[in-house]
Amino acid sequence: MRFLGAIFAAALTCWAEDVPLRAGLSRIDITPPAGHEMGGYAARKKPASGTHDPLYATVLVLESGGNSLALVTCDLRSFVSTRVGELAKLKFGVQNTIISVSHSHSGPLTWEKRTAWYTEAEDKMVEAIGKAKQAMFDASLSTSTGRVYLGFNRRKVTEGKAAMWWRNAEKLPSHPLDPTVNVLQVHDAAGKLRGVLVNYACHPSILGPDNIEFSADYPGAMKRYVESQVPGALCLFAQGGAGDINPYRDKQPVAEGGFAAVQQMGEELGKVVVSILAKKNPITGGGLRTFSEVVEVKNRWTPDQTLKVGWTAGVIGGSLCFVALPGEPFVEHQITFREKSECRNTMMFGYSYSVGGIWAGYLPTIEAAVSGGYGAGYNTTVEVGTGERLVDRAVVKLFEMRGLLKELPDPGY
Repeated sequence: MRFLGAIFAAALTCWAEDVPLRAGLSRIDITPPAGHEMGGYAARKKPASGTHDPLYATVLVLESGGNSLALVTCDLRSFVSTRVGELAKLKFGVQNTIISVSHSHSGPLTWEKRTAWYTEAEDKMVEAIGKAKQAMFDASLSTSTGRVYLGFNRRKVTEGKAAMWWRNAEKLPSHPLDPTVNVLQVHDAAGKLRGVLVNYACHPSILGPDNIEFSADYPGAMKRYVESQVPGALCLFAQGGAGDINPYRDKQPVAEGGFAAVQQMGEELGKVVVSILAKKNPITGGGLRTFSEVVEVKNRWTPDQTLKVGWTAGVIGGSLCFVALPGEPFVEHQITFREKSECRNTMMFGYSYSVGGIWAGYLPTIEAAVSGGYGAGYNTTVEVGTGERLVDRAVVKLFEMRGLLKELPDPGY
């Protein structure tokens, strides 16, 4: 497979020390009305009967050295829209927009059936970006890292062949797995904590197809807990490389404590987040840099068909690197990205749409594609190796943005 150089957008700022940073945060309710079709499970045949807990779009806007980024985190299963970013740039001058969804399996169908609600959700996201932009303040950022085991790898590989293992209430060991909890803290000039971005890899599928109420699943419970412990701060959740990671109590029936299980897992994650807030590592110098691109890959099953896939990478200061991929990356991509980028802190935002192209679906590793299984041997569209290529492409661009990779060979050789 060859990457075709169809660069969609690139925003690069001067790499200098102590570039001033501004930030803004906002939240808006994007819950559809009762009767809207739900996504997440083919076995769920009924539309939503109502709302258990609201679905929100929570926005973080960062601005530094002439570059700006809106990270729109949503309690949705997936969302495909270039219109949000286009309007954010036109109305508010925000150069880059990433729509990052938690992948809740108790949310609505979105781009598959573009109803009136879909357009309303786009408009509300744009509105929230505008409110965050209007409420910007001089900010400082820091990171914290912890670990917690709340999920497992649902692929059980024996003698080179994968069998699916959907639920693991016994919490038996699995591999590969990444228990890393990444937190980005946003403080104002007075030192007050205003925003907490949590990045963790695990499917929000505690609620199964029997649930017909809208819910943000465990990320929603986590956000509520963190905000109860840090008054005045907004908590955001950005899903990681969770393509093959399920919660231990996957598809817990509502009649058997499904919502209680959601609350329990959310609070477990939230307690880890709160416990590491004091262990913060400041991000200094360098400002914000981003790079976005649309590339072409082949359809795995019909190689004569090409598919466009958009992705975005960025670096904040000299120590935080991130990549946003429009699909479901397997967890090993997250681990590999962290190792290859050689950045002090890394975040993979899976399930994140930015500059165009398709929703890429599952992004299995090459090894997983060989052993097969759900999302690797079937129910996946892009050609084998797409995930690795996107990660490698992001790593190269991050080295370039950090000034570590030269455009031309050293003339001394």
